[in-house]
Amino acid sequence: MLTFKQHFGIPDSQPVEFQNIPLEEDLEVFIDPFLITNNRDTGFFNGLYVQLTGFFTKLNRDYIVPNDQRNGLLFLDNLHEPNEYHLGYSASNKGRAISATRAGTIFEALRNNRFARGGVSITNQAHSVLLLVTGIGQDIMSDTIENVCRDKFAAFTLEQCLKHNIPTESFQRHYYNAAHEVWEYADFELPSYLGKPIILLPKEVLSSPRAYVNNFNYFVAGNFIGPDIIKGKITVTKEGRFVKTLKDGTKRQITKNIVEVYRKPKSELVDFVVEYNDSVDRFTDYAKEHYPPANLSI
Repeated sequence: MLTFKQHFGIPDSQPVEFQNIPLEEDLEVFIDPFLITNNRDTGFFNGLYVQLTGFFTKLNRDYIVPNDQRNGLLFLDNLHEPNEYHLGYSASNKGRAISATRAGTIFEALRNNRFARGGVSITNQAHSVLLLVTGIGQDIMSDTIENVCRDKFAAFTLEQCLKHNIPTESFQRHYYNAAHEVWEYADFELPSYLGKPIILLPKEVLSSPRAYVNNFNYFVAGNFIGPDIIKGKITVTKEGRFVKTLKDGTKRQITKNIVEVYRKPKSELVDFVVEYNDSVDRFTDYAKEHYPPANLSI
């Protein structure tokens, strides 16, 4: 497997800030919006967060809430297949994230979401869209981020090329200009392989496939539903299934059993957010400590 470092003469043992990628296939990792959100105390990540929030704000405000499907699909049509990153599922599985109907898939997913349709600002944040909007998984979200923030990732790539003396050439590509709320084309200086451009990503933005729906269900069960059962706010017929009473009278929740009964599919996670209105913010903070970036060495 030919990697970026091998092709451009960077020793495998030399540490770099970017994720080393294969050049003739895809690495099965994804840009993770939770990692972006939880690192926005740094300038680069905050820039990504602002740009993504601007994109989803316009999409929801101008097209989803007024149900302007025609112009919404035109707006989303700019989400082309981002081959220059060499990330995602293998070519045989690309259809899961990339298809001629992707714009329609994203539009329908948001239009069918209670929060997005109602103009609730939580779905202006990429990590909340990934968590709460059925039909938009980690693969589609990663591809969306790659398109929207292409200018920032291209700037990072050029910085790395200058640092490691890697030749570049000019390629015209589009990105989302959040300040002007439009898609724009620009010329970017990028490295290439077989005449095709390459964009590098910082390691801190990438994760392996994650089942955030399952993680959120466990988090809500452990931090909201369980305590409510113990306090008597939620009435159960067989408390012993959900709560274990210790010899000193202390009650401990049995989170596994609570999840089995109270877990919700992605389409119904909105109900948790309505009932426990700080659950997403607390889960996002929890993710910062418990779901680190992918640790890949290729």
